[in-house]
Amino acid sequence: MLNSEGLAASRILKERRDAIAERVTHLYFEARPHLEQRWKGARQKCTEDNRSHLDYLSEALSFGQLALFTEYTVWAAALLARLNIPGEALAFNLNLLRTTLASELDGAGGELASQYLDAALAKIEYGAPVLPSLIAGTGPLDVLAREYLAALLRGERHTAGGLILAAADSGTSVQNIYLSVFQRVQREVGRLWQSNQIGIAQEHYCTACTQSIMSQLYPRIFSAEKNGRRLVATCVGGDLHEIGARMVADFFEMEGWDTFFLGANTPISGTLQQVAERTPHVLAISATMSFHVQAVADLIAATRAAGNSPRILVGGAPFNTLPGLWKDVGADGCAPDAAGAITVAGEWRD
Repeated sequence: MLNSEGLAASRILKERRDAIAERVTHLYFEARPHLEQRWKGARQKCTEDNRSHLDYLSEALSFGQLALFTEYTVWAAALLARLNIPGEALAFNLNLLRTTLASELDGAGGELASQYLDAALAKIEYGAPVLPSLIAGTGPLDVLAREYLAALLRGERHTAGGLILAAADSGTSVQNIYLSVFQRVQREVGRLWQSNQIGIAQEHYCTACTQSIMSQLYPRIFSAEKNGRRLVATCVGGDLHEIGARMVADFFEMEGWDTFFLGANTPISGTLQQVAERTPHVLAISATMSFHVQAVADLIAATRAAGNSPRILVGGAPFNTLPGLWKDVGADGCAPDAAGAITVAGEWRD
């Protein structure tokens, strides 16, 4: 829920982000100078982490959504735990941030920021959560997902692609492959990265391979009879994660829509131009990280202001975490995945 105190506090945090991050980092190493000798680049990494804390906190304050920050804090705690950095270190840092913001933010905005930080600290009080595997199960698609992931982690792209094409040839629908294999494996890859079981390069490799293998299925996707309806799908500026939005576009294509997928990190001007030229019935907007929620709201506002009138559908992790968030950004609807997006759009026939 939007509120003036949260908006004002968020604006200050965005304006002073770098200075506040450096101030908190200075306080951290002033209290614990030995850490800088123990870990090379520790000060720079701590400053980067504090910038992230402020990004997520400012977004949560802007939309009055506490969970946007607390869920991030749980995620950060789990990631740091796998790097052998105790939860106490994160808690100490967040307490320093809380103290710093008390002097940076006045009145109700400062009190609200303190409440958010207190809630985040309470979430990690008992340590980082253990994140279970996302592809457990014994069904055929569970087995396929695990075999596919194992091939990717071994660096065997052709083996992984062969598993998918063999499944498609044997009658498994592309929709099931997307939802039960690609989507679940991508989420599992994210879990493995978060728990420090794979590195960022390996995570990027798995994503790139999946995008390449998806393209091999396109002859099966672009064969549906057209129904005269059009979709533009995009990721907001700054968001580099495009697989979710690509899956949505492909599902619409399989339903007979003409789709125009604009890809990752698309600036507002580029999306507005395509909406004006393509006159879509639906504009689908994806945001993967919580600190991109404001960018979604800005794009929606710009689309409305330009006089374009597609129905606007949003999706991505922040909207799955907070089911009512789509209303705050001004969208017409929200879906948890590509299949859900088809269901929602099917209700918009005007």
